[in-house]
Amino acid sequence: MPLRPYIFGIILLLGLVADGVRVAYAQTLTNFATWKAPENAEAVPDWARIMLNREFRNLEGPERETRLAQVLAALQDIVGDADVVPSTRYNAVLAVGQLDSRVGNPPTAYPPALAYLADVYQNADSPAYLKYGALLGIVRHAVCGIEPDPQERIIALLLETAAGQTAESNAEPLKPDVGHWFQCTALDGLTALKTMGPDGKVVSELLALMEQKIQEIELLSEHYDLFVSANAERLHRAVELASKAAKVLGDLDYRSAAGIDSDRMADVFVKLTQAVCVAGCRMITVYLDEERTVPEPNVLKERIVAMQKMSMQSVVWGIRGGFLLPNRPAEHSFYASLPEGDSALVRLDALLTDILAISAFFDEGESSRRSAMPTDASKAFRFDLLELREVLAGAIVHESGALSHPGSVASL
Repeated sequence: MPLRPYIFGIILLLGLVADGVRVAYAQTLTNFATWKAPENAEAVPDWARIMLNREFRNLEGPERETRLAQVLAALQDIVGDADVVPSTRYNAVLAVGQLDSRVGNPPTAYPPALAYLADVYQNADSPAYLKYGALLGIVRHAVCGIEPDPQERIIALLLETAAGQTAESNAEPLKPDVGHWFQCTALDGLTALKTMGPDGKVVSELLALMEQKIQEIELLSEHYDLFVSANAERLHRAVELASKAAKVLGDLDYRSAAGIDSDRMADVFVKLTQAVCVAGCRMITVYLDEERTVPEPNVLKERIVAMQKMSMQSVVWGIRGGFLLPNRPAEHSFYASLPEGDSALVRLDALLTDILAISAFFDEGESSRRSAMPTDASKAFRFDLLELREVLAGAIVHESGALSHPGSVASL
């Protein structure tokens, strides 16, 4: 008897069995009830990862949408149960942010999950840890891409958070460093969206945030002891937030922008650079005048230079949409959008020239006043505190709005 029919029959049977296994496997929903048990809290992060890989394997179209709705409902039940261990609720809301309608690069995030995350975040009764988990999911949706309909709500949410307005919870007040995490994460979401929002709202709100932080830096520099830990941390947060906002501005596309106040933008970039330079200069002045010994001089130099570089590099990125050298300004950048001869362009050119000079000093020192360094000290700063103060003290604003370097510290 010919074997061919039997072979075909065996192949067909194996295929049917395999399909049956896949169908049965796909139809087996994770037992989410076990997630709620307190003794399983440590296992939940791994279970969530396994669930996200297993539940939707080989599922597309309506079947995937059905399974997504089931999983979202189960996760919502965990997140909303106040009797569940907080870490489990946090991991459940993180899993919500990882749900995808389609795989790809980037994947298509599940739209109903975004609406739920926004609701959790904006619910005043949500504890801070749930709000932050929801915010991380919202940022992931921004990275993957958000449809126009919910985008305006998400932009407003991120802008309010960046300004420090919506992260508070009725359950608990936020500590300053925690609020700072919320603000920086919201700026990550705005970077991912790369949109100016309705009527350029993103630009105007980020400039307002930077102006607020510049005032805070100036206040701290003038009236507070920056060697006190709490004041130093507050200064670092203000500089970091203003710098991050500047970088977000550099990620936006200005090619079709209308109604952007270019003079205001240039002014904010100049004032941020100046304020941070003045803060560094005052720290050195207090350190030397009061003959302080803590921290060590090299440690102080490192802190000040790191602060300067963070702000200056972000300002350059905000202006040019990229680093200063060796690249040309990005086509989408604020700098490239300005017409030749624009007053803001003149000021920005002068600012960039001065930033380049200060950056060269950080790397090489001032050739005419370079401290004597051993030949094997390639990683050491090539300047002392006095030389560093002299350069930073030159951060004053002329009528052009640029920085100059007169070398005088009398006014500081």
